[in-house]
Amino acid sequence: MNFRTKLLLLNCIPLLVFAAITLLFGLVQFRSSLYNETEGNLRSTALAALTLYSTQGYGDYKLRDDGHVWRGMNFNVSEKTSIVDDLKRQTGIDITFYYDDTAVMTSIEDADKVRSIGMKADENIKTYILEQGKQLWCREILINGENCQAYVIPIRQESDDAVTGALMASQSSAGFHATIRTYVMSTLLTTIVILFAVFFFIRWHVEWFAQKFSEVTDKSRQDLLTGLYNKLTFETETKNHLEKKKPENIATLLILDFDNFKHVNDNFGHQTGDEVLKAFATILLRTFRSVDIIGRVGGDEFMVFMPEMTRDNIKRSDEIAGEILSQLRELRIGKAGPFSCSIGIGACMSNCSFQELYQIADKALYEAKERGKACFVRHSSEA
Repeated sequence: MNFRTKLLLLNCIPLLVFAAITLLFGLVQFRSSLYNETEGNLRSTALAALTLYSTQGYGDYKLRDDGHVWRGMNFNVSEKTSIVDDLKRQTGIDITFYYDDTAVMTSIEDADKVRSIGMKADENIKTYILEQGKQLWCREILINGENCQAYVIPIRQESDDAVTGALMASQSSAGFHATIRTYVMSTLLTTIVILFAVFFFIRWHVEWFAQKFSEVTDKSRQDLLTGLYNKLTFETETKNHLEKKKPENIATLLILDFDNFKHVNDNFGHQTGDEVLKAFATILLRTFRSVDIIGRVGGDEFMVFMPEMTRDNIKRSDEIAGEILSQLRELRIGKAGPFSCSIGIGACMSNCSFQELYQIADKALYEAKERGKACFVRHSSEA
């Protein structure tokens, strides 16, 4: 997994988790609010129905021999349909009047449009209303084979306040669940659109950050003047290659030190000196192989590590050193030139550390300077 992918995941995963938690929390809150609203509407309608029944007639409710329930002598509950029908028309909520556990008046109709008179009360209604006299909020109740929501309140006798029945306000759960589904789908769609927009913004930001990070990383690995590896990076890369060196290969390190570079700076200026160093870096880049590691490790000191050299091509380092010296003699920067450098070549036939290889090349460089500079010397760890 590359750096960009990791960075994108690190930014997106918390966002997705936050979105999921927020969506879930919003759904729970909306569902709870909708339940509270539904409960309030059903309770208000049930109380309104009870108030209307309370204003009709006087006395206690009583079941007569003809099967009708009357209140006192002048109000036949079993035949008075206007209360339940008017409330159903105004609110869309069904009203059912239970005497004991049997419906004696209701706006609920079966498939044949016949009122569900005689419908038995749910067991919860019997327990909480008829036996305990409590009000009951039913989030889910089965009425005539249909899932419904209902609020039920007790009906009490005027004379002794005894519970004689129940009044139920109910509605189908289908509308409630449809509202939940609509909310979920619209919220989910909105969330997805927002997430896509945020994702593309994050992706753009990650690309921009990764590019800047890459630029900063590259600059931290490079010598700012020449664009070659700096000392730390050169040593790190070389050590990595030495750890993976095959026994049949020869590790080769070149140390290149400009001759009399101070003279260039003193006589032609530091700007010219910088141009000379950049020109020298260009010579190194076009002369060595693409697999070779090239670095500027000091002011006018450069190093090159040549991996995967063998006994058959070990002398190639001598040829390259000669080519570099020849190109420096031909180099001109303004009025400055020609130039030269001393080159020490260290070759390690067996496994060796960077420090050991450096010491071999440094000893060769010292000898090149002793010979009068502008030349190269190669030393090997084995004859």
